[in-house]
Amino acid sequence: METKTMADKSVIVISDDETETGIESPGADCKDSSVLLLEENSDFGSVSDENRSDEMVDAEFGLSITYSRKAEVMPHARYDCTSHVFCQSENQTSRPVGTNSDFCEQCYCYICDKLASECQSWITPSFCHCNAHKRSPFWKSWRDQALIGALIVFKFDLLEIDADLRHAESLLMKFDADLTVEHDKFMMGTLSSLAAIYSCSCCCHNQYQTMVNCKRCSSKHEAILIYNYSNVYQLVLEFLEKANGEKPKTFAVVLLGAAQRILLHKQPLGHSMPNTRVVPEAVPLLLQRIIEILQRLLVVSDFPSSFSKKLIDFYKSLFLPPYCRCFLNCLNVYLWEDSLLVSVLKGQNITGERVVKGKKEVLFESIHVVLARTEKLREQNKYRELARYLKVVRTNNRAELQRLKDQIPFFMCKHGDFTSAGHHLFHSHDVSCCTACRLTPRQFTMYLKILRTGQVPVGNEPFYSGVWETPTGHVPVKKSDVIKVGLRILNRNAQLYMNPDSWADLIQVSCSDSKLAQDGSFICVAWKEPEETFQQSIRETAGLVLKELETKQIIILPKQFYSSYFPDEAMLMLVTQALVQRLIHAHMCTVLNIAMAFRRNMWALKYLFKSLSVRHDVLHAFLDCLIKDLNEKNNTLLIRTLPQSDAEHIGHFIFFLISYEHAVLRPVAHRIVDFLLEHWNDFQNCPWQRNLATLLQNQDATCWNTSNSFLQLKNKLRIV
Repeated sequence: METKTMADKSVIVISDDETETGIESPGADCKDSSVLLLEENSDFGSVSDENRSDEMVDAEFGLSITYSRKAEVMPHARYDCTSHVFCQSENQTSRPVGTNSDFCEQCYCYICDKLASECQSWITPSFCHCNAHKRSPFWKSWRDQALIGALIVFKFDLLEIDADLRHAESLLMKFDADLTVEHDKFMMGTLSSLAAIYSCSCCCHNQYQTMVNCKRCSSKHEAILIYNYSNVYQLVLEFLEKANGEKPKTFAVVLLGAAQRILLHKQPLGHSMPNTRVVPEAVPLLLQRIIEILQRLLVVSDFPSSFSKKLIDFYKSLFLPPYCRCFLNCLNVYLWEDSLLVSVLKGQNITGERVVKGKKEVLFESIHVVLARTEKLREQNKYRELARYLKVVRTNNRAELQRLKDQIPFFMCKHGDFTSAGHHLFHSHDVSCCTACRLTPRQFTMYLKILRTGQVPVGNEPFYSGVWETPTGHVPVKKSDVIKVGLRILNRNAQLYMNPDSWADLIQVSCSDSKLAQDGSFICVAWKEPEETFQQSIRETAGLVLKELETKQIIILPKQFYSSYFPDEAMLMLVTQALVQRLIHAHMCTVLNIAMAFRRNMWALKYLFKSLSVRHDVLHAFLDCLIKDLNEKNNTLLIRTLPQSDAEHIGHFIFFLISYEHAVLRPVAHRIVDFLLEHWNDFQNCPWQRNLATLLQNQDATCWNTSNSFLQLKNKLRIV
């Protein structure tokens, strides 16, 4: 086939494929065509005829080279240069090997990553970057050091260097510059005299006599150098405070870099001003702050294990002066992957101890590490693991550890293990007595609600959450077990035993259902009043049970309390009988909340009065305190706005007090009726009035409630 000339700036390549092909239309697929049209090539068309060559490559197939040109040289490492021969060597740094010092315009230094012409150490003895190549471990380590820069002291791999570490490097370099300037000023000192530090008491300075060149105090006025480390100390503090806003990875490296630099500082021989910083005092303070932050970062931050180990190894490599030797092993933090810690969290190790090469090792951590680990596990909702950890860990701060251990029952409840939580309340720790002895009234109420309902507060702060939830997979606790736990706590905790509100809470638990109201309060249930013989039997048996509680600190309930007739009523009478013993032990400052806690179970309040009737002095003291509470000017029980259910409870309570046929209650009834009549205008339209009116109208007349006061009250209630 005929070809076009070069002037046409196109080339027709004829294939040796003899297969007949039709004429393809423009734009059609021409991969099977024997003629290929090549695009215009300006370089090809501009080549003169003398630069062309007709070199036969394969005569059999008729393949020949009709045009060629020299390839362009791209940037490359010196050892890959095709223009100059490279001689490999392992660690030759004293002089160039062979022609390694020669380079072309595109040769790059393997170490500096710059053009060879710009390398300052290309042929410098002891460096000789011209001999560097990638096949030598020696030169490869040099290259890594050059690329890693100031971070080489941490022994990071090149692949570990990311933007966070580069930023840490830049922060440390700037800190180095500022610290060097301030430290140099410190080392230069300030000219002063001893008289500026210690006032001169020589008589030559009094107002009546002025002597020049006094021999007695001349030494105190000689010029001396005073060294004040305060400015350096303040600079480091400001740097740490500023770095606190960085990412955890950057912050950790910056902290260790700052520690390395301040540990090199030394106090010059000389004097210092009072109330100023000196190196032996300031450096330990700075190092302590750095270590506490690092301990927290190693626990709460999701650092790779290799990165954390390198931080710890770097700290171990630091030389600590004598005044910092107490910080020698402070950064030996157990990583989350440590076998001892893992076995403890999984419940495989319940002692926190292990033997390594015949040496006993104990899970001992700084209190800052314990706090950080507690925070991390709580954020991850790993309450069971947290409880296991706090049971066995040991630390240097017993008081703080005790506070954390006291939260173990709550963490067990969050996990749903209510039975174990109740038992652990009475578990004695190594550092103190049981948790039940230190419960506050709010904590006591919270645990009663948790154990009774099987629900826990949402979140990690039990007293600041108004929302309750049911843990997954929880096993509910029997009401009898809840009552036993409550009585054991009251028996061990003197503060709760003397607190009337704690007794009122336990009574409410005995009268409540296993659910909470929307406001988090107990929902009262009216239990049926048992027969008198059953009540008397429970009264006698409960006395023996409570006596055993005082002596053996345990409660074993007879079968009577588990009968199918009155199980809930029996538990309520057991609590009431315990309250009787409490009232006999000492008088209470207020009893209204206790009386109101029975709510719709007024028969239990009657049971209380009957049990107290064996001690008339105690019963009279209880009733006097009740009247005092009702007469309190600041008491708004009868005039405040209440829900309908609470109003009914108040109505039933007042009706019980004024209608109970017991001689000892007659004076109380008269005083209550007189009190209601006297303040009747203050009680207008109160919901409890309607409930009280209904109850009084259905009551049969007795000898005493036909008095004028009582009849006057009934007449007023008729028009409510």
